[in-house]
Amino acid sequence: MPAPLWRGLDHGPALVVLVPSASRPRELPAAWQPVAQRFQIAWCAVPTADPEARLDRVEDVLETLADRNTRTQVVAHTALTAVACRVVAEFPGIVRGLVLVGSGREPGPTGVRVRRVPAADPGDLSSPALVREIHAAVERADAAAGARLRLAGVAVPGPTGEIALGRVRLDLARG
Repeated sequence: MPAPLWRGLDHGPALVVLVPSASRPRELPAAWQPVAQRFQIAWCAVPTADPEARLDRVEDVLETLADRNTRTQVVAHTALTAVACRVVAEFPGIVRGLVLVGSGREPGPTGVRVRRVPAADPGDLSSPALVREIHAAVERADAAAGARLRLAGVAVPGPTGEIALGRVRLDLARG
């Protein structure tokens, strides 16, 4: 499997893009340039012949992001749904969502929110209109997966006239 192509931010939220291909492009497709201004992007070309057997480079990308505690989303061509679900399951601490590009069966439970972007030709992820749809799906998933603070108690008067709060719980729910 070819080495991933890293582009975009040095730090911050990340996208791991899985595309079926025997080789990676020299540069990120032009339509992805606006997305690269908001995210770290790891473009991973996954060979279609037995893709699950050759995931070491994709796992290396996610291990690097996990070491940095980087909030990540996986974007995958639907031909790589099984691969995407496998890597999402291996990295539940950092992966917040999965965006599948193209039609196909819905995956089984992944532990994260799965969004689908329909595409006439999901093999060509360089179409500006398709990239806009992918970016919108990623942004929606990122917003939905944000941390929520919830008060789980009530204020009660204390013995000295002070107000004591009940429990405060930080709920880092995944959307």
